[in-house]
Amino acid sequence: MDSVLAIIGYGANFASISLREVAKTAGLVPTSFYRHFGDMEELGLAMVDELGLNLRRLMRGTFDAEQDLDELIQHAIVAYHSYVLDNANLFRFMNQARTGGTPGLQDAIRNEVNSVIGRVATELSQLLPSLKSADREVVAGLIVSTLLDDTTSLLAIPKGQEALRNELTERTMQQMALIVRGAEHWSSQAHNEKAS
Repeated sequence: MDSVLAIIGYGANFASISLREVAKTAGLVPTSFYRHFGDMEELGLAMVDELGLNLRRLMRGTFDAEQDLDELIQHAIVAYHSYVLDNANLFRFMNQARTGGTPGLQDAIRNEVNSVIGRVATELSQLLPSLKSADREVVAGLIVSTLLDDTTSLLAIPKGQEALRNELTERTMQQMALIVRGAEHWSSQAHNEKAS
């Protein structure tokens, strides 16, 4: 897995990486690859699992209903950006496989994204308790979609361009605040209409 990520870091696309190239980078003979994985797709699926597991770990403890909303958003975005930059090649792999991978890889990534959406929706029940469950799913979907776009933008910023990264972080915080505050407003407006 580390070998694939290193190759992606040099600019390769996962779909074009050969089993031989992975084995060579890992310092193995190609037949040794099969002791670990059946084929490249199986290796890719293991990488998707790794990404999903790491994202679930990152999300643990991110939401604190007692925390000020703006502070919570700031903390979550800074933690996410830091995680993406620390695991840039894994996220490059995700971006590649999400749109140009095999159907199996695309399904696996879609399942992980849906899992994250479900987790965010669950956490939103603490932040926005008056929001209906179905509406929380919609809000969570908007949050995750924004983060996926944000990830692509973050990875495209060249190293050493801290000002651009800071601008992106600020913009993402504003987008998240708009989504959550908009949902809050929508929820209270729907509640008021129901009461009258």
